[in-house]
Amino acid sequence: MWVRRSRQALGALLMVLTFVPIYRLMDTSADAPHRRVSVEVAEVTLQLAWWGTFVTLLLAWLLARLLPSRPIREAGRVVATWLSKPSATIYAFALSVLSFGLSLLTGRVLYRGFFTNVDEIASTIHARYLANGLLAGPIGDAPEAWLIPNTLMVSEGWVSHFPPTNLFAMAALIRLGVPTLLGPIFAGALAGLLALSLPRLLPEHPGPARVAALLIAVTPFVFLLGGGSMSHVSASAFGAAVLYAGLRARDGSVWWSVAAGAAVGLMVSDRPLIGLVLGTVFTLGVWGPAAFGDNPHGRAWLLRRAGAALLGGAPFALFLGWFNQRLYGNPFTLGYIAAFGDRHRLGFHMDPWGYPYGLREAVAFTSSDVLSLGVQLLETPFPITAVIGLYLLFAPRLPKGAAVLAAWAFLPVVANAYYWFHDVRMLFEAAPAWITLGVIAALGLAGGLGRTHGGPGTAEGAPGGGRYEQGRSRDLRGWAADMTTWAILIGVVGSVVWGAPSRWASYRWSEETLQRITVPSLPTQEPTIVFVHTSWNERLSSRLQGVGGMRQDSVITLLRRNTNCGLHRYALAREAGGAPLPDVDLEQIPGTPPDIERPPSSPGATIRTRPGEPFGAACSREVGADRYGAVALAPLVWQGDLPGIEEGRPMFVRDFGPERNRRLLEAYPERQPFVFVPKDPNLPPEIVPYDEAMAQLWGVVGVAGGP
Repeated sequence: MWVRRSRQALGALLMVLTFVPIYRLMDTSADAPHRRVSVEVAEVTLQLAWWGTFVTLLLAWLLARLLPSRPIREAGRVVATWLSKPSATIYAFALSVLSFGLSLLTGRVLYRGFFTNVDEIASTIHARYLANGLLAGPIGDAPEAWLIPNTLMVSEGWVSHFPPTNLFAMAALIRLGVPTLLGPIFAGALAGLLALSLPRLLPEHPGPARVAALLIAVTPFVFLLGGGSMSHVSASAFGAAVLYAGLRARDGSVWWSVAAGAAVGLMVSDRPLIGLVLGTVFTLGVWGPAAFGDNPHGRAWLLRRAGAALLGGAPFALFLGWFNQRLYGNPFTLGYIAAFGDRHRLGFHMDPWGYPYGLREAVAFTSSDVLSLGVQLLETPFPITAVIGLYLLFAPRLPKGAAVLAAWAFLPVVANAYYWFHDVRMLFEAAPAWITLGVIAALGLAGGLGRTHGGPGTAEGAPGGGRYEQGRSRDLRGWAADMTTWAILIGVVGSVVWGAPSRWASYRWSEETLQRITVPSLPTQEPTIVFVHTSWNERLSSRLQGVGGMRQDSVITLLRRNTNCGLHRYALAREAGGAPLPDVDLEQIPGTPPDIERPPSSPGATIRTRPGEPFGAACSREVGADRYGAVALAPLVWQGDLPGIEEGRPMFVRDFGPERNRRLLEAYPERQPFVFVPKDPNLPPEIVPYDEAMAQLWGVVGVAGGP
C-alpha cells in the first residue's frame, strides 16, 4: 500500500509542478538577469501548457462524442506491429542512423556550423590544444587578449573548466578532421543503445519500448542539442551504455559489469554529478531487484557485479584524478571549483554570481525546469509530464522496469535542485526516461488502465487492447480512454505541424548575429591578426582575470557592483602592483548599488557610472572607443589560429588600444593587423585596416609599423 501511496504522491507533485506557478517564489527584485529571464520564460511556458491542455481536452472530448476511436487504436496497433518486425540490432542501427542524420542536419543547416553556447566554444578551444598534444594553451604573456567565459589560467596555461571525457572525445575528432561530428555521433549512439536497452528493461512492453526509442531519436529535444558539442549529449550516450551493459550483466555474464563500470567512469569524467546519480541507477538499481526480488540471485551475485563494475571504472577515476592534479593542483578539485571557487559546489549557499541559493530558489527553479521539460520533450500541445502525473495517480500498478525509469527521470531533478545553475538542458540526461514513461502513461490511459496480454505489438493499456476494444463504454474509464486516444492523436499532429517546427525556427540565426560570428573576409592572403573590438566590460573582465589573477566569481560581482571607470583604475593599479589599490566594492552580495546608473550605450556595450563621477581622460577614451559598438570575441576566437596552433587561419585577439596591442604586434610580426569593428552604430562590424581603426577608435595614428 505504501508503494502505491508514494507513487500517487509523486504523481500529484508532478501535476503541481506542471501546472502551478511555483516558480514565482523566485526573488527577481535584485539585478539578477538569469533569474528574471527564467521566470519570464516560465510564465510564457505556463500559458502554453494551460491553453494547450485545455484546447487538447476540449477537442478530444468533442471528437470522442462524435467519432469512434477504434480506427486510431487499430492504426496504433499497426504501427506497433510494424515497429516490432525488425530485429533488435537492425532497429537499433536504423534509429542510430536517423538520430545521427537529424543532428548532423541541425548542425549543418540550422546552426550553419556555429556553436550556440559558450560552453561549446570553450571546450573546442581546449580540445584543439589536446589534439595538438598540449594540455593547455600557451598564452601566458598576454592572457587578457584571449580569455573568454568558462576558460581560466592555470599553471599549465589556458584551459576550459570542463571535465576531460568530452574534451578528449572532441580532440580525437579534431585529429580526424571531423570536429563537428561530436554531437551527431553521440546522439546516434544514444538512440541505438536505448533501442537495445528499453525492450530489455521493459520486457512486458516491447512495443511501447520501441515506440519510445523512436521518439527519443526524432524529438527536437535531442537533436537540437545533438547538433552541437555539449557534454550533455556525450554523457547521455555513456549513460545509455551503462544501462545496456548493466542489463546484459543482469541477464548474463559478470564481465558485462566491467563494461558497465567503464561506462560509469566515462560518464562521471564527463558530467560528475549526473554520472554518479545515473551510474548508480543503471547498475545497482538494475541489479538490486535481480539480487533480492522474486527470484533472487543473492548477495554474492550482486557483490560480484559491483566489484567488477568498480574494476571497470577504476582506470577512469585515476584518469580524472590525473587530469585534475595536472591542471588544478588536486585530484579531487574540478575545473568548476578552480574557476569559480567554493560557491560553485553543490548545496545551499551563495552562488558564484553573488546571489543566495537556498531551498526557496531550489523549489522555484525546479518548478521552472519541470514545466519547460514537459513542454519541450515532445513539443506536444500539452505537457507530457501531466500525462505521466495522471498515470502515476491512477494506474493500478507500474509495469516491470518502470521503477528504474522513475528513478532515472526523477533523481536528476532532485540532484539538480542542489545545484545553483538551472536550465532545462540540465535534465537532458533524464529525457529518455521521461519520454518512455510518457509513452507508457499515454498508452495506459488510452487503454483505460486495464491489462492485456497481447503479442509484441500490445501491452498493458496499449491501443487496440483491453476492455474497451470492442466498443466505447460510456462509463468514466471508457470516456477517459477514448479522450486519451484522441488526445494522443492531437498531440502527434500538434507536434509535427506546429510544436517541432516552431522550436526549430526559434534556433535560427538572425542576420545581425551571423554578421558578428562569421569569420570576415580579409583583403589579403597573407597571415593576419584580427583585433576584435570588444566592449569595455569585456576588456575589464579579461584584464582582471588574466593579468589581475582574479577568479570568475569575483569578476562577475565586481562588474555588477562597481562603475566601469572605478574598475578601470582598479585594474590598472593591480597590473602595476601599486599600493594602496583604489577603493572598489568587493562584497559578493546580491544586487547592484542603487546609485549606479546605466546610461544609453552603443550596441554590444554596457556602461555603469554614478552621478557626477569624474571620468578623466583614460575613462573617456575607453567610452569613446565603444561609440560605434562592440563585438564579442568568443564566437570568433575558436575559428582562428591560436597561440601554439597556427594553421593558416586568421588569429583573433581582443583589442585594448594601440599601447597594449603593441605586445601582440611584436609577438606576431609576420601577421598583417586588422580590426573587426562597426564603423557606425547602425551597421554590422567589418574589417578595417589597423592604423585607420586605431585612429578612429583610440585617436592614435601610425601605430602598426611603429617601434
